[in-house]
Amino acid sequence: MRLPSARHASRAARRRAALWLAPAPLALAPIAAAQTPQLSFSIDGQGPINATVGSPTGAPINDADILVSVGTPFDPDSPVIALQAAFLDVYQSCSGHLPGVACGLEINAFSFGRDARIRPTPGYTFRVYASVDEFAQGMQPPAGTMLPTVFSEAQANEAAADVFASQLSGAGPFPPVPSLAVGVADGDGVRSSTSPSFLRGLGLTEPIPPTPGGVDLGDNIDGFDVGPGFNPAVDVLFFSLQGGFPLCNEPNAQVVDAAALQSVITGGPPAAAADVLLFRPGIGVERYIRAQALGLDLLGVGTDDIDALMVVENGVPGYQPPQAPYDWVGPNPSDLVLFSLRCGSQTIGLPDANFGVPITQGDVLLTLGGGAGSPPGIFVPAEAMGLQTVSRGGTSDDELDGFDIVGDGGEPWVDCNMNNVEDTIDIVLGNSLDDDSNGIPDECEDPGSAYCDCAAVASAPCGNTAGPDAGCENAIGLGGQLVGLGTSSIETDSLHFDISNLPPLTFGLLFMGDVGPPVALGNGSRCVGTAANQLWRVPVFQATVGGTHQEGPGLLGVLAGGPTVTIGSTFGFQAWYRDSSGLVPNGPCGQGSNLTNAWAVTFTP
Repeated sequence: MRLPSARHASRAARRRAALWLAPAPLALAPIAAAQTPQLSFSIDGQGPINATVGSPTGAPINDADILVSVGTPFDPDSPVIALQAAFLDVYQSCSGHLPGVACGLEINAFSFGRDARIRPTPGYTFRVYASVDEFAQGMQPPAGTMLPTVFSEAQANEAAADVFASQLSGAGPFPPVPSLAVGVADGDGVRSSTSPSFLRGLGLTEPIPPTPGGVDLGDNIDGFDVGPGFNPAVDVLFFSLQGGFPLCNEPNAQVVDAAALQSVITGGPPAAAADVLLFRPGIGVERYIRAQALGLDLLGVGTDDIDALMVVENGVPGYQPPQAPYDWVGPNPSDLVLFSLRCGSQTIGLPDANFGVPITQGDVLLTLGGGAGSPPGIFVPAEAMGLQTVSRGGTSDDELDGFDIVGDGGEPWVDCNMNNVEDTIDIVLGNSLDDDSNGIPDECEDPGSAYCDCAAVASAPCGNTAGPDAGCENAIGLGGQLVGLGTSSIETDSLHFDISNLPPLTFGLLFMGDVGPPVALGNGSRCVGTAANQLWRVPVFQATVGGTHQEGPGLLGVLAGGPTVTIGSTFGFQAWYRDSSGLVPNGPCGQGSNLTNAWAVTFTP
């Protein structure tokens, strides 16, 4: 399936309030935040989301703003601006530019400076999250892989708005050994034609066919961060701006040297595209690292362009480069800066410092010793993120657009079983089953269990017992039965119920509330909503001639305005129905209503 073109426009009416952040002073310090993770991202300047409204004040989204997704995970609203890049010199004159119109705003890469301080400990594992551009092809996964990969999504022209994850163990630098990277975020939240899996959507437009022009039909993630969102009270923004040399695969696209336009920098000349800049709320923009200190721009200023970035700041002002791998751990740690290069950078193709193989635009690089006039080394190769490189046996040179590393106890973005492993990686590693191939571990999807049946005489108002897991005997001599199916996942909202053994064509309704003790009601017992006396119901239904009815999925949406359903919360469901027939007008107890058994559900992500 694909995203209908009209759907993107309709989201404006449903857009949630922006997470608007006002600047505030901040001292540069290492941050060890422990908050619910989210995915903060930026987009390039060519997709249709540019110039659409992204804040309550009417501010338009552009290629310098940091965005977050809002709305239902599998039918998200358009993203909203979480951090407006008004600290850039040309922001006021460029903000609101149309797709494909370059005017010097594009932030190519960013980091909040609190990424994983990865360690060389044996057995230590960490997750690498990656995004790619519209021309990436990805490595073909093993046969039978059901989860989305760069390869599968590229077949549907939907890879550029997605985020993928792989897992690495041990100490780097890591050799170019292929690894399976699977999707963790989807651009629009609609399953593509190449994968049956559910992935959280970001509110972007897909597909994005590869074109040489400067305007794209879909959106492209340009940078992202997995973890707590930007907090101006404690956070800073490390970023790099786009350079002025042409885009390799898009010769007709407009390109402006955004870095050269950023003149308001504390100390030194204007920025270069391979510099890492630092924005501190309430203070402004300064240069954090010169390109040469990363082994870049060795052939001249502006000849390289950083395209993805990860920073771990040690809390000491300025950049303290590692002199050897893992200098960033220990009692006096260095800073850690990992990065990739945009296609067309002059350092691409040079032999790297670790393996002597050509550097590509898909590799994550590390520079030791403050540059020292030599190219950086490959720390995480493209192949470990499911990408291809021609020089190492592939058929394409895939470009890494953004990446992040989460480890050191950092929470995965989606971890329904809370074992600190991304759910889709859990499935790939065989730690979790996914028999329905929907991308959600089966252990997270238990639809609950029956309770409050009428098998015992004590539960039957007039001795009208019925079989186990069913309500009390009704006018047709059966106990109405309620069975939960689907999943307990809040995000998929796929829980649904089969109701059976009712009188033909009778009317009834499904209701939801707290799990309570039995209370006699009509010809049966009510066991939902008795403690707090709060009930939420779906609209009245009429059973079939055979006395059956199906309710759901999408129940949580139908129950809008009902109880707050959170991860780990438990609710009961039960069906009330009219209990009469032509032969027995008011059921076995002489009353005109009855209930099915109840069903308890503990909700999961």
